[in-house]
Amino acid sequence: MITSASAVPLYLQVARDLKNRIEKGEFSANGAIPSETVLCSDYDVSRATVRKAIQTLIDDDVLDVRHGKGVFVRQAKVTSSLSTFKGFSHFCNINNIELSSNVLVLALIDPPSTVSHYLRLKEGEKTVYLKRIRSIDRIPVMIEHIFLPASRFSFLLDIDMNDASLYSVIERETGLKLEDNCFPSIVLEAGLATEEEKALLGVQGEAAMFILTETVYMSTGSPVHYSKQVMLGDYFKFFSQIRLTNWVLTGKALRNAKVESRCHHGEGDECSPSIQADC
Repeated sequence: MITSASAVPLYLQVARDLKNRIEKGEFSANGAIPSETVLCSDYDVSRATVRKAIQTLIDDDVLDVRHGKGVFVRQAKVTSSLSTFKGFSHFCNINNIELSSNVLVLALIDPPSTVSHYLRLKEGEKTVYLKRIRSIDRIPVMIEHIFLPASRFSFLLDIDMNDASLYSVIERETGLKLEDNCFPSIVLEAGLATEEEKALLGVQGEAAMFILTETVYMSTGSPVHYSKQVMLGDYFKFFSQIRLTNWVLTGKALRNAKVESRCHHGEGDECSPSIQADC
């Protein structure tokens, strides 16, 4: 109950009640909340109080303003550890996240030189190229580019990869259990979406993105695939543990240090402390 007799400011009472209603499912993720006029009536408070309550929830990443459309409930971010990342399909499955995919390209191609380098291909060797949009709760959040050596994975060209887990398909067709017998070399960067990426993901205006580039190797060291995943920053959060042993950075050296974090799953010691990346 909202009351002026409470020691808690009215706007904070409204904010807490709105958050409680969101957590109970009255307002769903990516759904609009009632207008200021309706909320003023519901809580019997001024428009200024409602606006301050809404701003409080925006600051707390509970709500999001979409200009010209209204105020919406923010989708909870997908949080994943880089050091134990076993593929997006696997992650969504174990976390009960509804994942769907739409294949844009599945073809046999001559790979870019960068891809050939990371997959250790000989001159003239081709790759299977898979490009698809991946959606969470039917909202497009990622563009995925995957390159695999055609000499080993050409069978993928005959398989419907819409809504399919790449690793599950490979295990079914070849017996290779990639989730248990491989490790990725990962580079995580931040950037802005290109015009093509914004069009594919249905985004207007500037959009902060995570760009995750990954080369996956078998335990023997043989490359399996090279991939690039471009993800909407509003929907993802990554964390990693970085070993600081033998790092001595003080004063000016610390301020000017440029650190590139690469995570090699399965290559050795447990690391600390935890460092998070959040767009």
